Amino acid sequence: MDEEIETPMTDEMVEPSTEPKTEEKGYLARDEYTSERFKLELNNLPKYFGFGDLKKKLKLLGVNFVKIKVPKSATHAYVNFRNEEDRENGLKLLTGWTYRGNRIEVSHAKPATDIMFRAAKPKKNDNKRDQNVGNQNDSDLPDEIKIQNSATPLWNLSYEEQLTKKSTIVQEFLKGLEQKIKETSSKTVIIPFEGIKPSPVIDGYRNKCEFSCGKGNNNEDKVVGFRYGEYRYGIDRVGSPRVCKNVSDTMKLLVQHFQDHIRSRSSPWYSGETHVGCWRQLTVRTSRLNHLMIMISFCQDQLSPEEIDEEKKSLLNYFTHDAGSICKVTNIIFNVEKNKAGNELIQSEILLGESYIVEKLFDFQFHVSAKAFFQANTQGAEILYSLIKDSMKLDNETIVLDICCGTGTIGITLANNVKHVVGIEMNKDAVEDAKRNAQLNNINNIDFIAEKIENVIHKLVNKYDQQRLVAILDPPRAGVHRKVIQTLRSAENIKVLGYIACNPQLATHNLIDLNRPRSRAYQGEPFDVVTTTAVDLFPHTPHYELFILFQR
Repeated sequence: MDEEIETPMTDEMVEPSTEPKTEEKGYLARDEYTSERFKLELNNLPKYFGFGDLKKKLKLLGVNFVKIKVPKSATHAYVNFRNEEDRENGLKLLTGWTYRGNRIEVSHAKPATDIMFRAAKPKKNDNKRDQNVGNQNDSDLPDEIKIQNSATPLWNLSYEEQLTKKSTIVQEFLKGLEQKIKETSSKTVIIPFEGIKPSPVIDGYRNKCEFSCGKGNNNEDKVVGFRYGEYRYGIDRVGSPRVCKNVSDTMKLLVQHFQDHIRSRSSPWYSGETHVGCWRQLTVRTSRLNHLMIMISFCQDQLSPEEIDEEKKSLLNYFTHDAGSICKVTNIIFNVEKNKAGNELIQSEILLGESYIVEKLFDFQFHVSAKAFFQANTQGAEILYSLIKDSMKLDNETIVLDICCGTGTIGITLANNVKHVVGIEMNKDAVEDAKRNAQLNNINNIDFIAEKIENVIHKLVNKYDQQRLVAILDPPRAGVHRKVIQTLRSAENIKVLGYIACNPQLATHNLIDLNRPRSRAYQGEPFDVVTTTAVDLFPHTPHYELFILFQR
């Protein structure tokens, strides 16, 4: 069924309820326009219908709506209107309406709940979860423990215990993957696991952190740090990162001084509940070359341009000539945004330094801009990239396709060990960054293409038909679209493929599709898993990177 995804505040629809009306909260409590106030619910829709067809029929009826929302696999829909008059006219037109043989039931609908106050759906093991959260938010539990439980859930385990725990998690995932492959292909597979490689640095390893500005416990004002607790339980507090083991001392000092500065200013912190206030977020990036970038997210609220300029001047002076100069900040970027959930950028200004910092990875240097993706653990990334090079047996006769190459870190670090690298990336800005990074490191045997893989793969396969061609796929957290996997499957000249999964559970569909039997949809021989190795890039958390070597 076709559907339109509309999520002004949440993608969860609010069903009609007989409960007493409660006080409006969040975006409903603000005196601003939202079509959620003027909504109808249509029930008894046919089991199978198209979103486009429903939209067309409503227009033919003369219903003057602004949007339609159809929950997945549902026989009801929500229709939003611009005002009360349009909604009531729509109610009259739709009363008694028959659609594909079904008499449609129409009624007023409640607005969607603000995500800050959305009730949680029951989940498996919810009783246990509720118990844990209840314990976590017990008034006797120190805030330092709550913050660590939220930001670094494995903080109270020794590093050896953390690695053992993660190794068990990976092996359980691989067993589940074996079973799913068996269900798909009717063949029994055993996936080898080579263990987990530890991070070279355990504490203070993160080179990028995003800190929120908000209210602390006991209503402490203008706290800068990590949010802890969960919106679903009505908890939204910000706590200092000083106890978090994954944050460096450099960042902790910076956060403390930034907090001191904004407390000296009259502009309030930004509230995600009311969308009122100014100081919203502090993003910090560091590098091994002693670069320290801060990016401020500042909502304009009711401030004039002159008042915002004064905030910029005060911030710059504080970190260059006042108490904050001890932090040795090299780059300051000040972003002014609109006061709404989407955080629409109005203006971005560089107050100090360049728009990027320089990071060192192996013997290479990379320009890393404020919003560019770069592995959060630089030394851990070196372990991961060395694993890729060694596992794939790269040599000076190998052509590497670096798929989802981003700013080119993998391809550039491997280029001196192979004949040629071709980086493929949809994001044009990332490709431009990759080209600059290649020039910065005098890498000449690498090309970058800003295009979808399915549009260029066959041309590349034909070009390197007589070469040893291998592919490296480093996709986003949720993996890639199945069209990418289908394209790789059809490229018969690619015999070896390395897949880097930062969230293996979300990438399961890709891993299964690479291995499923040949069919009309998946042409070409399937890839078999040769080996898997985990790399711990995120000590004190449950997260890890999983490298999977495929071959056919």
